[in-house]
Amino acid sequence: MAFDPVRIPQKLKDAYKAKRCAAYVGAGASNGAGLPMWNGLLELMIAKAQAEHTISDDTAKQYLALLANPAKYLPVASGLKEDLGAHFDEFIEETFIRPRPVPTGLHHALVGLSDLQFVITTNYDVLIERAYQTINPDVPVCSFTDVGETQRRLSRREFFILKAHGDASKPGNGIVLTDADYRNILYRQRAYQSLLSTMFTMFTLVFVGTSMTDPELLLLLNYIADSFSPTASPCHFALLPQEDINDVEKKRWFRDFNVQVVPISKAENYKDAIEFLEALNTI
Repeated sequence: MAFDPVRIPQKLKDAYKAKRCAAYVGAGASNGAGLPMWNGLLELMIAKAQAEHTISDDTAKQYLALLANPAKYLPVASGLKEDLGAHFDEFIEETFIRPRPVPTGLHHALVGLSDLQFVITTNYDVLIERAYQTINPDVPVCSFTDVGETQRRLSRREFFILKAHGDASKPGNGIVLTDADYRNILYRQRAYQSLLSTMFTMFTLVFVGTSMTDPELLLLLNYIADSFSPTASPCHFALLPQEDINDVEKKRWFRDFNVQVVPISKAENYKDAIEFLEALNTI
């Protein structure tokens, strides 16, 4: 059954019609193209470190045991990035660029939303860029290091893609992966954090393919919740699997962070998410 457009909240419809809407895209959007989620990425890093003989088999087993607890992901990532050393950039390229993954229906559905003001993605891959390049070969792509350019485009209301955690196609461009990386971007990149706060308080964000557990995102939502009254910034909307979230969690996201959950099904590789975006484009 196709997604019923009636399920799209009116506030989101109004924001999109007013061209005050943007998308925040997480790893789930790229998983359909064969790219790894957090757990899978760390398993690949362990295998790479073993292949390059930078860790022992016993250390690899200890890392794998830690992956049973998602709370250990960041410490594991920190250790593995250090273990890989000079092999890390090569690993990122091997994982996200060399396989040449193809944009999915979800990426093309995002492109179809011609009134989006910008797209923020925490993904290292180039799937979103490739999808947009089918209609605009020169689509602007900024990183968290390009604060001035991002601010310029935002103030001019010119569409852009923001790679919030770095770009796998540009070695040495600051892949955000470890505790130290997050501390740097959260506490030392003040201009960037100010820019993100502006984006979140001026535009309605639609979260797609994200589990809503990213440390940077949670800190930003907490900061906005503490600094502004609930009516001072727009409501945001998160497409989350109905199989994984209950009514108590939905209420807390709305009450605590002004994020309204739109339940979608995991069926048919999250077909609901694609149909949701397509329906939003036709309102």
